[in-house]
Amino acid sequence: MELILKKDVQNIGEAGDIVNVKDGYARNYLLPQNFAEIATKGAKENREKNLARIKAKQEKLHAEALETAKKIEALGILEFSAKAGESGKLFGAITTKKLAEEIKVKTGVEVDRKTISLDAPVNKLGKFNMQIKLTSKVKVALEINVTASEVLKEEIEETVEENTEE
Repeated sequence: MELILKKDVQNIGEAGDIVNVKDGYARNYLLPQNFAEIATKGAKENREKNLARIKAKQEKLHAEALETAKKIEALGILEFSAKAGESGKLFGAITTKKLAEEIKVKTGVEVDRKTISLDAPVNKLGKFNMQIKLTSKVKVALEINVTASEVLKEEIEETVEENTEE
């Protein structure tokens, strides 16, 4: 099915592109989510008229993303402190939501948690890498350093012992 993209779609194309996709993907995802419209003759003519406006909008978004990227890169390393066991495993994990909140607190830039990708789950002490995809062309890499705020192994063993005595 031939479609005109209204928004950037990962691995498909950018806004304004005419693409061919499978019918089911178009009907079940792209069209209901308003990411695309069917490429009729009238829609193609309309696209040609609006192409300059679409490209100008994309350039503006790209420039804003570059500014945002500079602010985020200025952080260098995100430091987190969390409760951990003696083996170095965290009680809980540092999620993409927590990472997005920390970036907002430190830079004032709001980042969607869905744009953050991690090399590995942040559920132990150490250094991790994350990547933030601001646009299809602008990505920011950051390092996360997780340290222990306190080591909690003994307390857990005591509660297990108390439960077995009862």
